[in-house]
Amino acid sequence: MRTFELVADTLIAPLSEPGPGRQVLPSELGVGRRLVDEIHSQLNPRAAEDLAQLLKVLDSGPGGLLLHGAPISFTGMKPEERVRALERMSKHPFSKPRLGFRTLKTLSGLLWSNPPADADGPWEPWQGMGYPGPDGPAPSVPKPLTPMRITQDTTLDTDVVIVGSGAGGGVAAGVLAAAGVGVVVLERGEYRNEADFTHHEPEALSDLYLDGGLGTTADGGIGILAGSTLGGGTVVNYTTSFAPPPDVTDEWDGVSGLDGVFTGDEMARSIEAVSERIGVNTENGEASNREVLLEKGLRQLGWHVEEQPRNAIGCTPEACGYCGMGCRLGAKQSTLRTWLEDAAGNDAVIVTGADVDTVTREKGRATGVVAKVGTHTLRVRARAVVLAAGALHTPAIMLRSGIRGRALGSNLRMHPVTAVWGRFEQEVEPWTGILQARYSGEFADLDGDGYGYRFETAPVHPTFPSAFFGWADGPRFREDLLALAHWSPVGVLLRDSGGGRVKVRSSGHAVWEYRLSDIDKRRMRDGVRHAAEVLAAAGAREVLASTIRPVRWRPGDDGSLDAFAAATDSVGYGPNQTSYLSFHQMGSARMGASPKDSVVGPENEAHNVAGLYVMDGSAFPTASGVNPMITIEAIAHRAARALAARLG
Repeated sequence: MRTFELVADTLIAPLSEPGPGRQVLPSELGVGRRLVDEIHSQLNPRAAEDLAQLLKVLDSGPGGLLLHGAPISFTGMKPEERVRALERMSKHPFSKPRLGFRTLKTLSGLLWSNPPADADGPWEPWQGMGYPGPDGPAPSVPKPLTPMRITQDTTLDTDVVIVGSGAGGGVAAGVLAAAGVGVVVLERGEYRNEADFTHHEPEALSDLYLDGGLGTTADGGIGILAGSTLGGGTVVNYTTSFAPPPDVTDEWDGVSGLDGVFTGDEMARSIEAVSERIGVNTENGEASNREVLLEKGLRQLGWHVEEQPRNAIGCTPEACGYCGMGCRLGAKQSTLRTWLEDAAGNDAVIVTGADVDTVTREKGRATGVVAKVGTHTLRVRARAVVLAAGALHTPAIMLRSGIRGRALGSNLRMHPVTAVWGRFEQEVEPWTGILQARYSGEFADLDGDGYGYRFETAPVHPTFPSAFFGWADGPRFREDLLALAHWSPVGVLLRDSGGGRVKVRSSGHAVWEYRLSDIDKRRMRDGVRHAAEVLAAAGAREVLASTIRPVRWRPGDDGSLDAFAAATDSVGYGPNQTSYLSFHQMGSARMGASPKDSVVGPENEAHNVAGLYVMDGSAFPTASGVNPMITIEAIAHRAARALAARLG
């Protein structure tokens, strides 16, 4: 705790002038105790052990030599020595010390920027930022669903057990139950609705996201955001509802060897059906300040810009911006409010807090699953098993079950995103307004093969800058954080051509190995440069890349765009050089004709296990290139209809 507090006090050093949030130290806000009480409890055991080990090594002579080249414990250093030590970690030639630095910077910023949920009185850093915090108390809204409580070891029998309740599992449940098929839905997260959405950022991350929003790839190079609540990612996503682009579905037919599956009439009907059920429209997308600036910059440059289709009905700009922490208006048509209600209305059983370990099999056929619900064992026996635990965990469940195959777990796509930030003279208040209302596909196809990147923007609350802003010295980092109201991001969403892999440790925990390929790095570099152009054209007085060490450009009076790009190049686009997030994971149990390079066939049934189906983003043959919700729902809809017909 003491080591971490000294690190945080160094990273977020006071400013000389007085004012709210300008001088209060992280240690004075109890970040050491909160690291233990709040963060440590959210990490999986391996990650918690790694964090503890990092702090232990940092506070030793040999560890100091390894991490930053000085054989002195961190607590034994003078303040100026601590600054140099952290600077050397951020510039270290090896990735692991840089990862250690990024981890400490992100956690320091998160805990300094956000009060504990039970904080009494105003939070000084928020006052300095002009950030209002949660938009009032959560409304009193009844829960229309009644999950089954598991209070002892239990065995259930059904026709189909579905693992996961998001875009894949929720749709499968609704379709199958409507066809008269008996359904049990198992969700790892808990059931939370409008009455539970506190809009307190750390609490929302803990309650609604996988691993409390702190998960990463194995090398820490990409942060992972995935929903972990009843309704899955559809509860916390940004409502963007793109159908799969024709060039993508054409490619998928060819890559998979499933001619006509992705481009055929069945898929088209499923896309239409899911879009209708979740209310996809462009009538509820009034541009926020962020989107106004994005559109302004794009139009100044003569580049493509368009309204985004969204599955939201009744959005009001003054009540939006917090919807990544759950939509209090009930405007977002998530599976929680649509397909799962349909399923429950047709007698589907829903169990929350169910952590599925394995699929059971007899004579080469799936017969059910085994899960833990708290301390109790839940066994579900079924005629068919549908895995919809997402591309991160669907293959992990299969691997833990002893299912093998050359393609299983491979071809993982992450849709990596980085952000370029513009600082404007006027207040943007990037936490407010409709979530995503405008996008640009100007560079979606760089080489004629359908690969490139799109520009989108998103609401920004205090935690994101802690992860994305670079650090060179404590006072400037604090000043950047306190200027939150003036920053607006342009996100570069890359359609990645390289793939990673899902593995499981001997403990059974999933590991996600992934690095950007060289060609993907080049495309991301191109995206960062063009995003900087957009922000400059929109009137930003300063542009900041999301590099581990800050790269800044003041358009008009501080060098050229070429110099900005060269400086970003000098930091690099590899792991823990540029900051990335993955909002969309896909492809790790992909569809295809051959068991040699795919996991499931044309109706989403596993090649080597009868009665086992994959109905989520894992089934994508390659990356979708667009926000994948509609594509996942359509694949699940098509596969669930076929399964219902097969079960009779």
